[in-house]
Amino acid sequence: MKDKISQVRDYLLDRIESGEFPAGHPIPSARKLGETVDASFAMILQAVNALAGAGILHCVSRQGSVVRPDWKERLMPNHFVVFNARLPWVAGFRVLLEKRLPALRFCTEFQNGMFEIRTTIPLQMRRNEYLDLAPFFREVFPDRSLFFESPFRSFLEPDGSIRGIPFIFSPRVMFCNPRLLAEAGIEMPSEEWTLEDFLQILRRMAKNIPKENLLNYSAGPFFWMNFVFRSGGMLIDPFAENPVRIDSPETVRGIESLRKLRNVVSADLPGLCWQKEFCEGRMPFVLAERELLCTLRAKGMNDWNVLPLPRIPGGVNRMAQATDLICVRKECVDREQILEFLRFMLSEEVQDYIAEEKYGIPIRKSSAQKSIDLADPRDILFLTEMNSMSAEYNLDSPELMELIQNGVARIINDDSLPLKESLEDLAHAVRLFLEIKNATAKTA
Repeated sequence: MKDKISQVRDYLLDRIESGEFPAGHPIPSARKLGETVDASFAMILQAVNALAGAGILHCVSRQGSVVRPDWKERLMPNHFVVFNARLPWVAGFRVLLEKRLPALRFCTEFQNGMFEIRTTIPLQMRRNEYLDLAPFFREVFPDRSLFFESPFRSFLEPDGSIRGIPFIFSPRVMFCNPRLLAEAGIEMPSEEWTLEDFLQILRRMAKNIPKENLLNYSAGPFFWMNFVFRSGGMLIDPFAENPVRIDSPETVRGIESLRKLRNVVSADLPGLCWQKEFCEGRMPFVLAERELLCTLRAKGMNDWNVLPLPRIPGGVNRMAQATDLICVRKECVDREQILEFLRFMLSEEVQDYIAEEKYGIPIRKSSAQKSIDLADPRDILFLTEMNSMSAEYNLDSPELMELIQNGVARIINDDSLPLKESLEDLAHAVRLFLEIKNATAKTA
């Protein structure tokens, strides 16, 4: 049970997040707050002062306490943040969190929390902001056999540290709408289909479906890395004498495939509009992970099928691993709370709940077994594709990752740029970056 001051603080935070107390506006007076939450004047003042000290409220002469415009950027010691608080599984998870870890407060609008669930790219871009969780994980779970091992590999640093513990994971596959294919007179493709097969199908469907509704095409690395991998390419090979592989023939082939695809479909739909379009039966193809099943169930959509991602001749069967990761910020100094947090997030109770919601593949093996429906061929595909996952776009530093992401996206989307030469220029910039970084490290 939270103490009264914490209850007052959470009452204020809940209404700030809901917009009832908007940025730039004063909160109610201490007297009114005391009447609403049944707390003493002294308790109200302590709660308000705590929020002012955290940078969420600002005391203004003759106006009282005003909500700061930048309150969403502030970090509170007990805040828990999920990268998308509106996902269908979150409501039930929140009930479990409030029951088992009442000291933590689930946030809906704050950008950062002391405890977080992040996806791969945001974690890798900001890895230096997070604690090494390896020693905490070993202490709580000395038996690693309880969990799938392979999803961890790409997040382990050379020194054995790990900034994010996998919560769920999934291979990426191609979801499709069989009804839309049938209406276009197109048979369901085989699991051996190729990129050219896919492009031909898209061209046929473009006669009746707007280009932006053909596929959830994106310039984000979570999308284009799949085609680089399937071409046999990669960005950085840390074990090679020449580690930069951006201009390798295989990577060039992958980027060329993406250009071909982009010229058939249209650019990104804003936000997650593609989910709505697919769930309502207006989009024939979606490149996504098993996490989408949770949304499909919530929307009552069962007219879907799945295929492996189309093969690229001369390439390999690999795709980008999707992972949601448990993270703790370096500012957290409560060791026992970290241990309790990991124990809760990886518990059978939480992992079984995630399994029931069909949100990805739980990292806990026993929970994953409860989630996969072995009688459904659509679900079995996620099992068969698990061994082909890779998260090897875990790059050397946030700055390097941003350089490569922006450079590749520009090359894909601008046909006026000569493909091979542009990738060579980007590779040269990356090599120069690494040379300067390594030279700086040696002289430090």
